[in-house]
Amino acid sequence: MVHDRDEWLMSEVAGGRAEALEPLIRRYAHPLLTFIRRMIGDYHRSEEVFQDVFVMVWKKRTSYQTFRPFKPWIFAIALNRCRSELRRQRTPMLPMLDNDLNGAADMEPAGGVAITTEQATMVMAAVLQLPVKQRAVVVLRTWSGLSYAEIADVLNRSQGTVRAQMHQALAGLRESLEPRMR
Repeated sequence: MVHDRDEWLMSEVAGGRAEALEPLIRRYAHPLLTFIRRMIGDYHRSEEVFQDVFVMVWKKRTSYQTFRPFKPWIFAIALNRCRSELRRQRTPMLPMLDNDLNGAADMEPAGGVAITTEQATMVMAAVLQLPVKQRAVVVLRTWSGLSYAEIADVLNRSQGTVRAQMHQALAGLRESLEPRMR
């Protein structure tokens, strides 16, 4: 149905209908919060940044272009808020694990959970060490599930540049993690 599409809802928000923002908040709560957490590495601060994102959506509602897909638009706002937070923070926090490991905990024996948690912590620490542009590409692609075209739209870059940044990021992660994973 056209009335539940993100772009239609956002056009309603742009027209001043605050109640149309609620379904967007519910729809994007998990993916945006996951993205923000993985970008800034601070569980509690990420919730504040998430709220800031939707405050910005409301403030920028009249500048939303209805022909532009909503998903890359909101992730671009989230990325800008993450960049501001990272500049303010200056030193990355140790990663806080979120609910991504709950399913692994159910499938692994007790010792396996500890190994899975340790490996996830190492991976997240390595991701936090990437340059922000590369980190954004990895998080948007791996955990947020955006296509390269959507990521290019979020970052305002070409798909070729996004793919090159992903390649560089994966090489950096491999270099950082291989000695630790042996």
